[in-house]
Amino acid sequence: MRITHVDMQREDVLVALGPHWPAAPGAVVTRIGALGIEHGAVAVHDTDDQPGTTWWTVDGLIVPQDAGPAPVLPGCPQETAPEPSAESPPPTPVLAPPAS
Repeated sequence: MRITHVDMQREDVLVALGPHWPAAPGAVVTRIGALGIEHGAVAVHDTDDQPGTTWWTVDGLIVPQDAGPAPVLPGCPQETAPEPSAESPPPTPVLAPPAS
């Protein structure tokens, strides 16, 4: 298995993730920050001579998205997204920039 990463600004990744961020309560996420990756695109290549599957990663997490459930990666723990706290306000949705 090979993992490649393209670093991106957090805001750009949030726009790309759209409704997938934050992860739904109870969803399984992969904590990829252990590899030193915070924000961007991560491609997971199961076979070196084949293209991989690309995932958006933000705040060191890969959440379920259009590519499917978060992948299982060596050295990267999987966790269950918690229920939101009653004390914290709901996240503000990130809107795509207006078309020019």
